[in-house]
Amino acid sequence: MQELKDYLHTVLGISIQLKPISLDEQTDLPLFIRQMYALYQAELFGRQTILLERRNVEPITAYQLRKHSEMLEKTFNCPVVFVLPNIESYNRKRLIQKQVAFVIPGKQLFIPQLLIDLRDFRQSAQQQWEKLLPAAQCLFLYHLLKEPIETNNLKEIAEKLHYTKMTVTRAAKNLQEKGIATIEGKKEKRIIFGGEKKELWKKALPFLQSPVKKVYFLEHPPQEDFVYRASFSALSHYTNLADTDKAYFAVSQKDFETLKKKQIQIVHSNEADVHLEVWKYAPGVLAKGRVVDPLSLYLSLKNQQDERVQKALDTLLEKVW
Repeated sequence: MQELKDYLHTVLGISIQLKPISLDEQTDLPLFIRQMYALYQAELFGRQTILLERRNVEPITAYQLRKHSEMLEKTFNCPVVFVLPNIESYNRKRLIQKQVAFVIPGKQLFIPQLLIDLRDFRQSAQQQWEKLLPAAQCLFLYHLLKEPIETNNLKEIAEKLHYTKMTVTRAAKNLQEKGIATIEGKKEKRIIFGGEKKELWKKALPFLQSPVKKVYFLEHPPQEDFVYRASFSALSHYTNLADTDKAYFAVSQKDFETLKKKQIQIVHSNEADVHLEVWKYAPGVLAKGRVVDPLSLYLSLKNQQDERVQKALDTLLEKVW
């Protein structure tokens, strides 16, 4: 772990004291965790942090690391960081996509809980970690999935997305604050993203949020054309994941109010056969036919624990790019 201490001192200018976590303090942890990792405690930027060093070099997936991280963060109630040997770039990208904190001494440091990503530390440290506004996220995904909007002024973008110009102006400023886009022009302002779409997605991912605001359970599927297949129903449409017995749909808040006026039968049980998601932005703006767009779908399901779902989500992203 001396290599780790030297690396943190070099890149962050801090010295850390590593304290091994005794076996008595690990009694609440599963045996396989105790056998797999050496656990240390350290203070990083005023926060107690758990550092995990692998005891062996057996292959392990990003999904497994994320599950182990969640388990340990729940136990110790503080950030958990994996200290890893040099790994392939695609595996590092998977860890970043799944928001797994890690350090590869001499190579890379990614700790989202502490706002640190040393692929570009100075820029990342200046960014706020709050999520994008829903309108900003919708605008960003529209650019990735539907059509480039860099040649359009803010008024034209507002018309495409069915927002007011004021809302789009706020969204543009929000994207600029996060370092995802820049605003150019004086009288006719435009949003400039720059870069390849896949790289833009990776850059913005820490700021993106699930579009789902609330879920209702219904007796019967809504038939209106402003309702879109979502969640597992949409994932089975895009991938080979087996469809479920339940039906999942998405609708905007405005269109949900319309459904309520038609007296849809809402039930108070998640065992109902129909799940209706109310989204923070209108799914129809980004939808492909009557199915929600793949990137919003990914964001709505990325925290699912089922490994089959995680594999299907990986496949979904591969198809997008």
